Amino acid sequence: MKKFTLTAKEKKQINKAVHEAVKKTYYESIPLDEIFDACKSFGAVPLMEDQTEWAGWLLGGVDKTEHVLFDLGHGVANDLGRYEIVSNTCLSLSYYKMGSGKFEILAYVS
Repeated sequence: MKKFTLTAKEKKQINKAVHEAVKKTYYESIPLDEIFDACKSFGAVPLMEDQTEWAGWLLGGVDKTEHVLFDLGHGVANDLGRYEIVSNTCLSLSYYKMGSGKFEILAYVS
């Protein structure tokens, strides 16, 4: 089976959309919907460990930076809701809750 990959141009396009989604830097809450929608607009779906679309919580980020890597899927989910993983790309998200209560966010695909 051939692995699905994204080209450098496609990664750049997704990164531009993700950057637009989180260009403020400081947020009242982590803008996951905006980040995920930016990825999905190019057919890259953030996934959970079982290769289904990500639906969960992010915890931590108080007094330390949290870093999460999301596998990305592509295409249409199978009958079990699972996607084929993009083999050369993931979504990287770092967040930190400051003393003000706002989150500092950094997100990109690599």
